[in-house]
Amino acid sequence: MLVSLIRKYPFIKQPPTRNSNNAVFMSLSLQRRFIQQTSDAKWVPWEDDLLRNYVVHNGTKWHEFVQHCLPNRTPNQCQTRWSDILNPTLTKGPFSLDEKNLLKEGVSKFGKGQWAKISEQYLPKRSSRRIANEWYSLSKCQNARWTKEEDELVLKGVAEYGYAWTRIAAQYLPERSRSQIRNHYRSQLDPNVNKEKWEDDELDTLLRRTIVFGQDWNKVAEGLPGRTPEKCSAIWMNELDPTLNKGPWTNEETRLFWERVDRFKGDFVKVAEDLPGRNRLSCFRKFWSTVRYDEEFTFLYGDALEKQSLENGPLWRARVAKLVCNWLKQETTIHKLPDNNINIHQTGHWDQNDLVKLDELVNEQLQKKGVESLGYKDWKKISKQFFGRNAHQCKNQYDEHLSVSSITKGEWSKEEDDILLRLVNEYSASNWDTIAKNIPNRNKRQCVYRWHRVLKFKDCDPPIIKKKQLSDAEKSLIKEGIQMFGCNWAAIRMTYLPSRTPEQIMRWWHFQHKTGLDADGSDASKLWTEDEDKALKFAVSRYKDELDDKSVWAQVSKMIHGRTPKQCRVRWTYTLKGGFTKGHWNYEEEMQLLEIVQKTKLQRSKSSKQSMWSTVAKELNTGRSDLSCRSKYMYMQRKGHRFAF
Repeated sequence: MLVSLIRKYPFIKQPPTRNSNNAVFMSLSLQRRFIQQTSDAKWVPWEDDLLRNYVVHNGTKWHEFVQHCLPNRTPNQCQTRWSDILNPTLTKGPFSLDEKNLLKEGVSKFGKGQWAKISEQYLPKRSSRRIANEWYSLSKCQNARWTKEEDELVLKGVAEYGYAWTRIAAQYLPERSRSQIRNHYRSQLDPNVNKEKWEDDELDTLLRRTIVFGQDWNKVAEGLPGRTPEKCSAIWMNELDPTLNKGPWTNEETRLFWERVDRFKGDFVKVAEDLPGRNRLSCFRKFWSTVRYDEEFTFLYGDALEKQSLENGPLWRARVAKLVCNWLKQETTIHKLPDNNINIHQTGHWDQNDLVKLDELVNEQLQKKGVESLGYKDWKKISKQFFGRNAHQCKNQYDEHLSVSSITKGEWSKEEDDILLRLVNEYSASNWDTIAKNIPNRNKRQCVYRWHRVLKFKDCDPPIIKKKQLSDAEKSLIKEGIQMFGCNWAAIRMTYLPSRTPEQIMRWWHFQHKTGLDADGSDASKLWTEDEDKALKFAVSRYKDELDDKSVWAQVSKMIHGRTPKQCRVRWTYTLKGGFTKGHWNYEEEMQLLEIVQKTKLQRSKSSKQSMWSTVAKELNTGRSDLSCRSKYMYMQRKGHRFAF
């Protein structure tokens, strides 16, 4: 046992051997040195697992546990570790308001120091040590500013007792907690602390020491005289961390963040683990920016945001995160107007019943007023009959779906183009309501699109290039135009590409981003990154019982930036979920696949639109997925296999 433990701790060195007669002495000396050096070391995960498993199977026999399992620990250490940290019946995290009140009541009854009695009578789910620490950290003036007199008392206490913060609090500042006194001294009063702006050489030293020692800030601060570990940590996380993302949060990041806050009970350290470029401070700021400053959210959930007496900080943050998740899923936007009225705006599709109702209301209003078109006041009156819909939405829905009895879809004929050109010349390219009424079976949106995307450029000089892909030079000009004008497609066309329409430029740019093409046109983001896989696994875990419903993947994809619902579903089903046979296809599998495909093609109806590959994979029955079968067959076709046709 001792040999195995020595191997686990390589810092223990054997003294040089004098002769064979002192072997026993050396063994005992080595054992004493080992216990002395490791008894005060931090507990590591394997020690916790060993202690936890032993207690589950053998009970709290601390002396036997130390003798047989962890000779480098004392029985008292093991008992304290179990009772304070590992006991699953204990409540972890900060005290709630109710618990603090019970603690004060217990101290008033039993007095300070009787923590075991207080734990038994008032707080059975808190350890005695945790209760004592909480009591000494309680303060009667948590948010009060420090006065000059208090500063003098802190300095006097440090001169008399050193860094014994508990004694200083009891002797000089009973209204302040020991942690408050310590933090205030280290940040404001310590004469050895440098409070000036960090110099470049200090930042360079901080960067190098963090690379060497990791985020052991006590060790890092040793090489930076006058800088505290807390300040080193703050500067690193706010300024120097090369992985830090200081940009705005994307919609996908925001959804993933709030889902993780809910999952991990408000622990920002765990929340930030799988959010690339975001640390615990970024998460902390994101949380409070919504809870304090988002007007719509605070207006909707104002009363529900109050911390309840039974909640501690992490539980309250988790409950707030659940509210935010529900809020983000809503299709309504609520604003508080200056006159304290509420404006509710609902997004999303109109169902058929609403469209029928809208048609009836518009026809009734037209007949009542005896006019051919309605004004803004009329549409506003109609919108009051639909929850969450405004006048603009009602008018657009009517123009799009109801204004024309039978809308013609598809290509425009030459006669229609001539009529549209004549009407635009007559009424100008702004009076689209009148123009649309004079073109049979075309609505307002179709007329506007046809003009601005096609006919407007009919007689341009130079002529518009059609049915020809953009050249590399044209693509470079578009990128340059984006840097100059942003997404102002008309300005880019006029300045850089007069022979292309704004529609052509816009379509190429959006297609490039939708498919993940890199700046040089290569398909850079086709491969999934490790961070994307982690985000996908987390998102899937939120909807694991609903994955058979394809609509759920739209919610999943909202947590992975730049990925479509189909991409997420395919990635999960065929790569991350597992359960499929992967790797090399043997000869028997290939021939069986060819036979099944040919048989399925013959039996399959020509009018059938359903994919045959799920049937092929099921009949093949070798654990291959339908995607794997399809890819293999198409590969054999490309290679000219004589039976793959």
